[in-house]
Amino acid sequence: SISVELLATFLPETVVNSMFAVLDRCGLEAESVTLEPIAALNIAIPRDTRKLNLALVDIGAGTSDIAVTSNGTVVGYGMVPEAGDEITDFICEHYLLDFKKGEEIKQKLLSEEKVEIQDIFGVSTEIQTPEVISVIAEEVDKLASHIAEEIISINGNPPRAVVLVGGGS
Repeated sequence: SISVELLATFLPETVVNSMFAVLDRCGLEAESVTLEPIAALNIAIPRDTRKLNLALVDIGAGTSDIAVTSNGTVVGYGMVPEAGDEITDFICEHYLLDFKKGEEIKQKLLSEEKVEIQDIFGVSTEIQTPEVISVIAEEVDKLASHIAEEIISINGNPPRAVVLVGGGS
C-alpha cells in the first residue's frame, strides 16, 4: 500500500522571491516553506488531537490565519484581513494616541489595573483598564465575528473548540 500527504497552496511569486532573497542575503538556505497556520498548528495542536474538529486561529498584527482540523488531518485554511492592529488603531483613534503608545496600552489591559495615557497633545490621563476594555469591546467583537464567519465558511459549522495563538490573541 502507498499513501501521499499533499498540501498545495499558491502565494504571490513576489512574496516567495522576497523570502528567499532575505535568506540568501543572510547566508541561509530554506529547507522547506509552510503556511503560518500550519506552523502554529504543529506547536499548539498535537497530531493525536487533530481527530477532533478544532480551529486554530493565529491572530497576528495584520491578518488572522485559520487552520481547521478534523478526522486526523487539516481540512481547510482561511484568512481574515484583520487582526491586532485594528484594535490598536481603534485605541489610538479613541484616545488620540500614536500607534506605539496604543500598542503599549493594549498589551497592558490584562495585567494592569489602570493605564497612563498621554495623547498627541501631551495631555496625560490615568484610565482604569476596564474602561478601555469596554471602549474596545465592540471592535473586538467585530474581529471575533469575522473570524467566526470564516471558520464556519471553512468548516460548514462551528468546530468543537477554537485555539487562539499569536500576538493579537
